[in-house]
Amino acid sequence: MTEGEAAADVLTGAIVAHTVEPQTGAAAQHQTTETRAPCLNCGAALSGSYCAACGQAAHVHRSITSIAHDILHSVVHFDGKLWRTLPELAIRPGRLTRRYIEGERAKFISPMALYLFSVFLMYALFSLTGGVVLKNDWASIPTAEDSAAGIAALDVSLQNRRAELGESGLSAAQRAELTEEIADLETSRAVMVALASGDLARVEEIERAAAARRGETEEPERTPTELESTLSRRFEEISDSPGLFVYKLQTNGYKFLWLLVPLSIPFVWLLFCWRRDVRAYDHAVFVTYSMSFMLLLLVFVSLLGTVGIRSGFITAALFVIPPIHMYKQLRAAYGLSRPGAVVRLFFLLIAAAIVLLVYLLLLLLFGVLG
Repeated sequence: MTEGEAAADVLTGAIVAHTVEPQTGAAAQHQTTETRAPCLNCGAALSGSYCAACGQAAHVHRSITSIAHDILHSVVHFDGKLWRTLPELAIRPGRLTRRYIEGERAKFISPMALYLFSVFLMYALFSLTGGVVLKNDWASIPTAEDSAAGIAALDVSLQNRRAELGESGLSAAQRAELTEEIADLETSRAVMVALASGDLARVEEIERAAAARRGETEEPERTPTELESTLSRRFEEISDSPGLFVYKLQTNGYKFLWLLVPLSIPFVWLLFCWRRDVRAYDHAVFVTYSMSFMLLLLVFVSLLGTVGIRSGFITAALFVIPPIHMYKQLRAAYGLSRPGAVVRLFFLLIAAAIVLLVYLLLLLLFGVLG
C-alpha cells in the first residue's frame, strides 16, 4: 500500500467516526429519554434520582420493609432534623427560635411537628407506665388486686347489713335506712366489678340507674331545671366513682393539649406589644418550641422515675429547669438584655400559671359535662 492510499484510509476512518459517533450518542440519549418513566407523583420528566419539580424519589419501594422504614423515618428520624433540633432546643432554645423565625427552616423540625411528636411520645410513655410524675393512688383506676379486695370487703358489708335487716324489732325508718344502704353497697359493688373488667359503658349505666333510684326516693321541693339535673347527676357519678372521673380527665388532657398554645400566645404578645419588629408568628414559634421542651422534659423525668430516681430530684428538676430554659429562650429569641429577660421571665411565669389554671378548669368542665 502506498503512502497516498494509507492517508486516504485514515481520512476515511476519521470521517466515518466523526459521522457515526454523534449519531450514536444522540440516539442513546434519545432512547434513554424515551424509556425513562416520568415522576409518578407529578408527571414531570426525571433527570436524576429525585424529581426536580416535587422532590419525590425516582424509585419508589413497594415492600413491607419499606413500610417499616417509613414509620421509623417519620416518627424518629425526621430526615435527620430531629438530631439537629433537640440539642438546639435543649441548650440554645432562643437561637433555635430566632433561626427558625428568620427563615432557616429546612434544617430543623417545625414547631408544630415537634409539639405533636412530644404529645405522642408523652401519651405513649404514660400509657405504658401509668404516668410516673402525674400518678396518684387515688387518681388511678383500681388494679385487679385492689378490685378483688374491694369486692370482698363489699361482700362482707352486704352480708352484715342483710343480716341486720333480717333481725326483728326494727322500726320502719330503720328498715328503710338499711334498705337504702344495701342498695348503695350493691351499686358500689357493681361499679367495681365493671371497672375490673374494663367495661366503662356498664359503669355509666349503673351510675345512671343509681341516680334515677335516688331521685325517685327523694322529693325535691321544686322541680330542678335540666341543667341542674344534669349537673347533679354528674356530681353524684363523680362522688360514686372518683377514679373513673380522673381517668376521663387524663384522657381529655391528652386530647386538648393543643389548647395550651393558643392560650399562651396572647400573654407573650403582651410582653412585646410595643415592638414593631416582632409579629404574632414569632410568638407562636416561641410558645410552641417552649411547650415542646416542657413536654419532653416531663417525658424525661418520668423515665427517670421509672428507673428508680428519687422523687426529690425529679421535683427539683421540674421546678428549676423550666425557668432557666424560658430565660435563655426569651433572651436570645427577642434580643433582650439580662435585666429585660429577667423581668419578662417573672411575668411569663405568672402567665404560665394562669394558662395552666385555665386549662385545668376547662378539663374539669369537659369532665363534668362530657
